Amino acid sequence: MSALLAAALASGELVCEFSDGYRKSLLAALAGDPPRTELVLVYRDLAGDAARVLASGRAGQKPVLVRPGAGRLQLVEPDGASVRVTTLGECVQSRTRDGEEHCRRFSATHAWILGSYDQIPSGAATGFCEPWKVE
Repeated sequence: MSALLAAALASGELVCEFSDGYRKSLLAALAGDPPRTELVLVYRDLAGDAARVLASGRAGQKPVLVRPGAGRLQLVEPDGASVRVTTLGECVQSRTRDGEEHCRRFSATHAWILGSYDQIPSGAATGFCEPWKVE
């Protein structure tokens, strides 16, 4: 796991925003419409291999498993026979403070998956995640 992703975990909280999935985003692009926010997730208490998530449109906090990997970080929420997976990728916006680079925004995808979550489905919602505290 990269140092920037490790810093995202160290922040303790992430705020994520996702637009419509691939098909809707493609139609919006063809029509010249900006992508609309479909889902907001707040990941809290990131520590080790666990966290909690608050999701727009759903009541209550749910437990999440934290799975670091090569160049990405997966936040996995069990949901019956399926899982909801948010995958953080590369840093797309950063700033340098006191000689250190701090990531302010990560690219991200979110999908509801039946079965293995090693592969990110092509129809996953796209968006970004930001550490709640960057300082």
